[in-house]
Amino acid sequence: MDLYEAQISNPELFQQFSLKDTLFLHYTCPQQERLMQLYSKYIQFDFTLSGNRIINQGSNRHVANPDQGLIVKKCAFVQELPSVSEGWDVLIFYLKDDYLRSLFEEFRPHLSLEDLPKPNKVMIEPFSINEHIKNSYKSFIPYIIEKKTLPDNVLENKFKELLFNVFSHPENKHLLAYILRTAENFQTPIWEVMEANYFYDLNIQDFAKIANRSLSTFKRDFKKHYQTSPGKWLTRGA
Repeated sequence: MDLYEAQISNPELFQQFSLKDTLFLHYTCPQQERLMQLYSKYIQFDFTLSGNRIINQGSNRHVANPDQGLIVKKCAFVQELPSVSEGWDVLIFYLKDDYLRSLFEEFRPHLSLEDLPKPNKVMIEPFSINEHIKNSYKSFIPYIIEKKTLPDNVLENKFKELLFNVFSHPENKHLLAYILRTAENFQTPIWEVMEANYFYDLNIQDFAKIANRSLSTFKRDFKKHYQTSPGKWLTRGA
């Protein structure tokens, strides 16, 4: 399931508003099945307000909870209900690559980019939050739930402040390394998309969306890297 499209198409379940190339959501997760296979074609930042969910991607397992944030890179994953579920109240911010890149370039002069680790290859990563960050993302709730209005530039500045505080947190150097690579390379390599997601039940159009490419461009880039078609590569089991 394309998570972004499912959420934006059901505003009665997923309270939301859009600002430029960002989708802001606040909801209590309606999941009933124990396991749900989903994919995200945009980078998402998840902030849990209460409860939890288990997010599995490949062999990596993460628990979304109020003690940390979670970045979900463009990938497929399995969302799992915990054995004792108390619901999951969450804020999610989707960012498209070009907008994330523009924000990072604005932040770059004010960030410490020395001694960063190599970007992790994992597609889902936790990151640290503090009380200042918590207060910042919680301040968006009235605008989503009560549909309070502010000028777009004021809301955007609030969002910029939130992201800047996340990026500049001293324990989030791994996150900053990933954002830096994304800003500079801009387009996710084909091999990274395929090798992180081939074991999920996705069609070629889904892979193209995760790779942020048109179907024709995806097929061309795939052939250039793997010397075969996506269909043949998937059929023989990667």
